[in-house]
Amino acid sequence: MKSSAIKGRCTAWLPRIVFLLCLLQPVLDVLSFWLDELGLSNALTTVLRFAMLAAVVLLGFALSRQKRYYFALAAVLALLTAGHVAACSQWGYDAPLADLANTLRIYQLPLMTLVFITFVERNRDCLAQLRRGFFWCLLLCAAVEVLSVVTGTNPYTYENKSIGILGWFYFANSQSAILSMLVPVAIAYVLDRRPGQLWPLLAVTLAGLGVLYFLATRLAYMSMVAAGLGLAVSLVILGRTRGLDGKKAAAVLLACTIVGLAGYTVSPMYRNNVLVAQNKVLKQQDIDEKVAADEAAAMARGLEGQALAEARLASAYEEYLAGPTGEFGLSRTAALFDYSTDAGRIADNRLERLGFCRLLMEDGPGLSFWFGLEREDMSYDGVTYDVENDFHGIFYLCGAVGLALMLLFFAWFLGRIALALIRDFRGTFTLEAAGCGLALCCALAHAYFTAGVLRRPNATFYLAALLAVAYGLTRRPHGNIEVDA
Repeated sequence: MKSSAIKGRCTAWLPRIVFLLCLLQPVLDVLSFWLDELGLSNALTTVLRFAMLAAVVLLGFALSRQKRYYFALAAVLALLTAGHVAACSQWGYDAPLADLANTLRIYQLPLMTLVFITFVERNRDCLAQLRRGFFWCLLLCAAVEVLSVVTGTNPYTYENKSIGILGWFYFANSQSAILSMLVPVAIAYVLDRRPGQLWPLLAVTLAGLGVLYFLATRLAYMSMVAAGLGLAVSLVILGRTRGLDGKKAAAVLLACTIVGLAGYTVSPMYRNNVLVAQNKVLKQQDIDEKVAADEAAAMARGLEGQALAEARLASAYEEYLAGPTGEFGLSRTAALFDYSTDAGRIADNRLERLGFCRLLMEDGPGLSFWFGLEREDMSYDGVTYDVENDFHGIFYLCGAVGLALMLLFFAWFLGRIALALIRDFRGTFTLEAAGCGLALCCALAHAYFTAGVLRRPNATFYLAALLAVAYGLTRRPHGNIEVDA
């Protein structure tokens, strides 16, 4: 009886718990920033995040009516970890604790998603509190950014160019992903809570689209357009399917989006792109000079054919592809990059990292392809060449098996959403669903193009919450195929 009473109280408190967990995320991010800024260790926030994960998973497991799903997930992750450890051990496991901690960051997404689904199953009010939490997290992030500018402590998104308002947050790509998830959900929340009231809508829209506009990343700018235009179109669709009178609200969203688009050429994102393009021209001139000098020297030595093709690239590749060239040699690196002298390829840090990990995987033992590499091995001369794309990163860190499992994980949710829309579009497509869907699309775009989501515990939290909301919104209470987590 006592156990049932405790579970009953916990279930009743779940909406408040998930709301507080949401509010805790930006607080931890700000704390991480200031610890780093003051030259202190981030061990405190790391421990807090892992402790929060452990506590939340234990609570979800205790409250779940279908614990077999927790056992099944634990078994899958344990087998994947065993395979990864075996693969790393074949090559010499240099830093197992750090590597396993990095692996746990990847595992947080399925773990937190299952927990949030459990919470939603046990108390449907968690759905509303997750949306409310997103709304208040957006306000907190906006307030922090304003404070950082007013106090002159904004670290800038691109620090070396003094461009972009990042605020007191730790990692620009993660913050871009986080804001892209918060904004559409927060705007939809206000539309749902204050129907017909334009001033609250205008305020949250300006705040949401504004933080994305001034962050200065291309994906943030894309998310700004997707949120504003996507929700405006959604209101039009809802007007036809549900008779919702959202024309004025759609006009407000459209007007704010148009203002953002009209300000493209004066946006911090555009200024950064201009500087990047100018820098690319300078790099191309430098590369051309290096290649010409090396080619002349090689021809003077009588080199020709393959030897000449490689020798002419030596200085340029040693400068701009230092990691792959130093670790794997000029011949393999040149072949990988098709003997290119284009600055857009060989001076692209993202492509350099991908090339390094690709060559590393080719040299790895047989199990490496299936279960991944140790992150410590992705280093050369003190520089880490871990890739800057989440899905690629999961392949190189967890292997083909880990990537396949992650893709199946997302496919299950996306298939569920598609099936629900096909079965009952009118009943499934709501303001809440539109905001969640736009946020999920923006998050997946960030995961594909950056390393700011699937391996970052702060961004992973919001993505897990979104997936749980998607599950809750597509649940068919009287169906016989539902997962009661």
